[in-house]
Amino acid sequence: MEASKLVDLVLKELMETLQPSISVRRVFEKRGIEYSDELIQEIDQILNSKSLVVERDIDSAGYSCYAITETGQDFLKTYGSYSKYLKGLESEKKKVERAKKKKPYNAQKDIAGEAPTPYAPPEKTFFQRNGIGLVILMLFAVLFYIVSKLTET
Repeated sequence: MEASKLVDLVLKELMETLQPSISVRRVFEKRGIEYSDELIQEIDQILNSKSLVVERDIDSAGYSCYAITETGQDFLKTYGSYSKYLKGLESEKKKVERAKKKKPYNAQKDIAGEAPTPYAPPEKTFFQRNGIGLVILMLFAVLFYIVSKLTET
């Protein structure tokens, strides 16, 4: 198994167990996972480097027993698991790399060599600004004319 999944397994066991502390070796034996001293040391190092656990005592085989800390509990509440945390870090690294590869926008300088002025949209003409009002005015004029012709007869 991958180290991140083993760390998840140990953290899950520490959260669910009613014991005050438990060793990584006991978790592996309980789950039937083959282990070596190097693997246990690697898992111990990961757990201690993130301050997820605190060492309490030593089990019968001489391995350290750990209890989950408040930092570890908050870590699990925030990320859900160590492997999800690593996936998040990986995606953030990809986003940073993509951002670094982007070329900056270079605005073209004008003829005098000065920086360009900000974009200013062209001014609207009189008919563009007052088009709807003029159409309504013409509509009323036509209606007034029609009504006046109808009332003459």
